[in-house]
Amino acid sequence: MATTKAASTKRATAKKPAAAKTTVRTVRTSANTERTASASAARVKANALPNNIVNIVFAELVGTFVLTLVALLAFKETSALYVGLTLSLLVVAIGAVSGSHVNPAVTFGLWTMRKLKTVLVPFYWGAQFLGAMLAVIVTNWLANGAVKLNFDHFTQLNWSLLGVELVGTAIFMFGLAAAVSRVDLSAGAKALGVGFSLMVGLLVGGSLLASVQGAVDTSKITSVTDVPHVLRVKGAALNPAVAVAATEATDSSFTGTRGDGKEKQFSRLGWEVVLGSLVGAALGGNLYLLVAGRRNS
Repeated sequence: MATTKAASTKRATAKKPAAAKTTVRTVRTSANTERTASASAARVKANALPNNIVNIVFAELVGTFVLTLVALLAFKETSALYVGLTLSLLVVAIGAVSGSHVNPAVTFGLWTMRKLKTVLVPFYWGAQFLGAMLAVIVTNWLANGAVKLNFDHFTQLNWSLLGVELVGTAIFMFGLAAAVSRVDLSAGAKALGVGFSLMVGLLVGGSLLASVQGAVDTSKITSVTDVPHVLRVKGAALNPAVAVAATEATDSSFTGTRGDGKEKQFSRLGWEVVLGSLVGAALGGNLYLLVAGRRNS
């Protein structure tokens, strides 16, 4: 009987580790389930649209409309100042609603910096381009159809002009990222910093453009039709939405004659502006993160 009792005790003892192993496996399965559920919830949250998406779209549309209108109507010599001050005003007015990107390149730059959800990018871009087109419509309404856009030059690609857009936008985005990341600055100071960054970017881009155009050999130009594309560019855009409404210099502007209203006006939007500004914004924004480190990222 003692032998039987001892054997029973051994069997009971041998079963205990199996029960413990089952408990560990259950706990691990529960933990894996919780992690999977948390990851799924995080993905849903990342792809969810904010409740004020309509306000964001409307703010970007109106903001880009105002900025484009100022860029179209400002005098060339002072356009950088006026456009920069306008952006500062827009940051104060709609910055709390949408961030006041009013520029597809800025939206792209912030996205590469992981400051913007991927699902929001199409909404920002759509509103910005609609705002620019609205500026064209209003300008034509006030000026009896003075702006007639033509996108035949969209596929033209001059690497020097692309470099102008890239460098100018990179400087602008670097300053923008620095201004909005400073927690010790007031909202007004951040707005001025953003506007000043755009002004500096436009001035640098304009200076680079003047150097590029000055290097063109004009001795072989015998007719207005021989004027190269690079000489028709009026200034750095740094903004694909504004570039939609901006136009290149027409033939009459080189001959000194008055246009008959039928000559083509080519939109400044093209691969030079699109690629240059998007890549420049990504470089400028992420360069600031690299310089500032994780503290401001």
